Amino acid sequence: MDDRASRDGRDGRDGSREGRQRAKADFRFDDARLCFAFAGTLADRGADTPFERLARPEDLSRWAVESDCTTAAPPCTEADLDHARQLREAIQRTGRALADAAPPSPEDIALVNRAAAEPPSTPELAPDATTVRWHGDALAAVLSMVARDLIALCASEHRTRVRICGNPDCGAPFVDTSRAGARRWCSMKTCGALVKKRAYRARQQTPTTDAR
Repeated sequence: MDDRASRDGRDGRDGSREGRQRAKADFRFDDARLCFAFAGTLADRGADTPFERLARPEDLSRWAVESDCTTAAPPCTEADLDHARQLREAIQRTGRALADAAPPSPEDIALVNRAAAEPPSTPELAPDATTVRWHGDALAAVLSMVARDLIALCASEHRTRVRICGNPDCGAPFVDTSRAGARRWCSMKTCGALVKKRAYRARQQTPTTDAR
């Protein structure tokens, strides 16, 4: 799953749309593993009112395509959406447990394992070896890939590098792959930039004493 572990922002997959500013409802993939990008479909977890990006079944279908887990939007029902949200929250809680070096919930692990047991999408390399097409457009295949990415993370040395974003309103888990292990934000493009902007504004508003 290494080819899906992070996103480089091409083709608008950083959550933006070509020609316009990124909206709150846009999905985030920049600097994120697949499993934690899925956890990020519930935004502002530390705020009074979290923001639900998977508000409708169509949003889940759109995420499946924008995450590159499939090339065809899978049909989704309200029941599918509910199941996907349950898996998302199990991943979120497991990510937080890893960040805290604490044992995850057996119920959450069982839910992840059930999702991973479904057949995932399969890749097909183009004749020119420049693009990959994914076969398996059922939602279960997409969620299987998400669950398997979390399992791959837990089985790797990076399990000890899981952190929770330093933006108190965010709460998203991420993998700190920096050499120093000092990364603070889920992404410098979003939370890092936002926190720095807030700090700058606070400094600008701080009254200074006139020198006499």
